Amino acid sequence: MNCFTNYVRAILLTSVLVAPGPAFAGGLDELIAQCDGCHGPEGASSFSDIPIIGGQSPGYISDSLTSFQDWGRPCVKSRYRYGDTSRPKTDMCKITAGLSNEDFAALTAHYSALPFVPAKQEFDATLVEAGADLQAKHCETCHHQGGKSVEGLGPRLAGQWTPYLRATLKYVPTGEHLVPHAMESILTDLTEDDLNAILSFYASQQN
Repeated sequence: MNCFTNYVRAILLTSVLVAPGPAFAGGLDELIAQCDGCHGPEGASSFSDIPIIGGQSPGYISDSLTSFQDWGRPCVKSRYRYGDTSRPKTDMCKITAGLSNEDFAALTAHYSALPFVPAKQEFDATLVEAGADLQAKHCETCHHQGGKSVEGLGPRLAGQWTPYLRATLKYVPTGEHLVPHAMESILTDLTEDDLNAILSFYASQQN
């Protein structure tokens, strides 16, 4: 899990907005409302399969949107969780196809300026210490301060929903989730127990 420069393109936004193109004629407020329809008010998702995007770094948000537009990772269809939940499922590749560079810049500015609200989630307390050691050994280079910083090469992982992280990482070994070679190599070498420990450590960071 070393240096996820392209993880910056990969581990965000399981599904957000709505239909591309004319649906965003209402401007930025409408666009944000569509994003919040999956990620929650201010990007603070309360659903474990939807990532928290509020408070992530500008580079992470921008590059993630670009990655989806370029089909740099699988796009999983998801239902809306807030507002009108009867809207049909959508996916990020479809959504970002209708966004402009100006849309990307506006969304990046909005969500990166918000506070990051860590997920309140269960974790195995007996694995946290081992997970902290693995984070320091394999992840700290790009995910600083135990994964809490947004100043590294990768996104903030501490406090992120770990079911989302686990679901996303499963695509790395298949080549469907584009990440730097160093990260791919480390993930390949990690055992299931190692991954469980790292994720327990991230889940424990709830402040």
